Amino acid sequence: MQRFTDLATIRRRVWDRLTAAATEPGHPLRALSFGTSTDGRPQLRTVILRDADPDERVLAFHTDRQSQKVADIRAEEKITWLGWTPETREQIRLSGTASLHFDDAVADEMWQEQSPESLNLYARERAPGTPLEAPRDGRDAAVKTDPVTREDVADGRPNFAVVRTIIDGIDWLHLHPEGHYRAQFQFDAEADAFEGGWVVP
Repeated sequence: MQRFTDLATIRRRVWDRLTAAATEPGHPLRALSFGTSTDGRPQLRTVILRDADPDERVLAFHTDRQSQKVADIRAEEKITWLGWTPETREQIRLSGTASLHFDDAVADEMWQEQSPESLNLYARERAPGTPLEAPRDGRDAAVKTDPVTREDVADGRPNFAVVRTIIDGIDWLHLHPEGHYRAQFQFDAEADAFEGGWVVP
């Protein structure tokens, strides 16, 4: 198993892999844990990474604007991402500041970029977490056809939101057979760059 000893290489590797994950459905970092807090209690859920821009330090995903995570971000914009790659035994934690996008250019662009299949869950009347008498997904009948068209999902646009995060901290851990090791990076606004260093894993 490869061992990485150069901090700049590790930082580039993290962003290269996140950028790939945003466009490759089978990538191990495509589904990441996203952490917020509700009334001071930590909350985690899995989200699908839809955009990664290393130059802007941005990670983004889409969600239902009625969801608890949106309410959490309204109350506290500081968030955390977590990813794990079993094959290479690497963990990444990323921290930053989230922003919400509903009816602006950011949300419009992502809505247009996504396939109707990935948008069909927004065509529903009830908010995520609404109690039900029996298990069901709550989607409108129109989006349960095959194939799902953009017209079928149009009614879901008012429920659609984009969560965009500016990353300012990266924690990278490698569980290597020859010994675990860990690096941390913090964005320095004055230098306009991430500064990194080694820490005890």
